[in-house]
Amino acid sequence: MMVRPKSYFRSIDQRGGFAAPLVFALVCSAISAPLGALLAPYDPLGPRGGALAPEIPAGWFAETGAVAGALLVLFVALVVLLLLLLGIYVGAGICHLLVLLFAGGRHAGFNATFKAYAYSSAASLLSWVPVAGYAASLYGLYLLFTGLRELHGMPPPRALLAVAPLAALQLSSLAALL
Repeated sequence: MMVRPKSYFRSIDQRGGFAAPLVFALVCSAISAPLGALLAPYDPLGPRGGALAPEIPAGWFAETGAVAGALLVLFVALVVLLLLLLGIYVGAGICHLLVLLFAGGRHAGFNATFKAYAYSSAASLLSWVPVAGYAASLYGLYLLFTGLRELHGMPPPRALLAVAPLAALQLSSLAALL
């Protein structure tokens, strides 16, 4: 997938279900999100203070009791999982609107867009690495471009137009950090 995305996306059935790509994207996010949160304080381009909530005292777990602390951690994990799930569907929906806009009436449907969007999250497995993670995020856009091009049969300029607004948003977010 990461090394030969064109042949990978060509081998995918455009019409199949949502389960496999959804689980793939959730697993990629579940791996990269905590690693990104742990390493955020060491990213020289990241926001100061890190992603871990500094307002929580160091001994909060011991003070709240093991059961209450474990329940809080479980609750936060479930909320994060639901937000990731929502984010995948909303992101794929926005991407599909761009496909509808630029595909010229010729596209393979939301399933194909969802798969391209979900499988392009493979780049997030490297996005937690300080500094290099920004390049991995941009590579994720390339994976999305390749997935849209192959799964929808879009000409490269149209696939590029469909990914360009997402790339502009990502690049403006990076520019805001500098």
